[in-house]
Amino acid sequence: MKISNFEELIRYLDEDTAEEKEILSSNSLGIRKMDNGNSIIINQDTKGISTSFPNEELTRNRFAIRRKYRYCTINEHRHEYIEIVYVLKGEFEQSIEGEKYKMKKGDFCIFDKNTRHASEAINKNHIVINILLTPKFFDGVFMHLLSDDNYISNFIVNTLYTMNSTQNFIKFHIDEGTTLHMILQNLLIEYFSESTRSKAAINGYLLILFAELSRALIKINEAAVDESQKVIKEKVLNYIRKNYKDINLKTMANYFNFHPSYLSNLIKKEFGKNLKDLLMEVRMAEACNLLENTNVTIEAIINEIGYVNNSYFYKIFKKQYGCTPIEYRNNIK
Repeated sequence: MKISNFEELIRYLDEDTAEEKEILSSNSLGIRKMDNGNSIIINQDTKGISTSFPNEELTRNRFAIRRKYRYCTINEHRHEYIEIVYVLKGEFEQSIEGEKYKMKKGDFCIFDKNTRHASEAINKNHIVINILLTPKFFDGVFMHLLSDDNYISNFIVNTLYTMNSTQNFIKFHIDEGTTLHMILQNLLIEYFSESTRSKAAINGYLLILFAELSRALIKINEAAVDESQKVIKEKVLNYIRKNYKDINLKTMANYFNFHPSYLSNLIKKEFGKNLKDLLMEVRMAEACNLLENTNVTIEAIINEIGYVNNSYFYKIFKKQYGCTPIEYRNNIK
């Protein structure tokens, strides 16, 4: 099927599915534990909370788009992937972490991993879209965003990429006629035109979608992000001071639950230098402290601060302070 325009898309999505017709014919609102089981695997923990996992198809494709089932209540659950909820037409009510939210046409919500949510039954002619994205989806497409110098955009992408257990969600409204609105229209038309669907085009739309989302969220989140980064800056510096002997970008990113590219950009933004230079300064400062306050040998100091190449240490020390370590110690004394 080829969908040519937005009006055709609405007509197509307005049609009830076979399962929805079955629910209606039973003269009752069906109650489901989860969304469409075609794209997920459902497990239930000891507390009775359902968790959905991507099945083989979703894992292979890394994303899926579908219309949310109507006429049935979706009980509280959480995901092991990102879910985006977009109200294309009408409205519905959902709860997020126990709080109820009325979602109206144009409302857009991104659920991070482990965010508990549920939704009331959606009525006839109301259309709600779900976009499912696995963490590996970000490995390819969103590396382009993480390479951007806009660190606020990187903050948004990193929040989604890291998939941490803080149970975050982002909710805001998309006005008609905006760039975001047109991107979403084109994305949905492309995806639901199954006979002519282009995966490359869909990837392109998703990349642009998240780039524009980052721009839109700057106005909402800039102050909060700036405040958050001030705290993170101090934590990063403390971490380096405590672990300078054996440290690298990957292990440090894992510790903070950041993507390495995001952490690298954050360090450049907050400190004006890369991790290598920042680490060198911390190591040199500790070397000076040992030269000034102890009588340990230069070789022992080199080992203590994490260098294995003595010649390299002497070279950068002299470049930094204009003298050798021995001369530095003698001058202090």
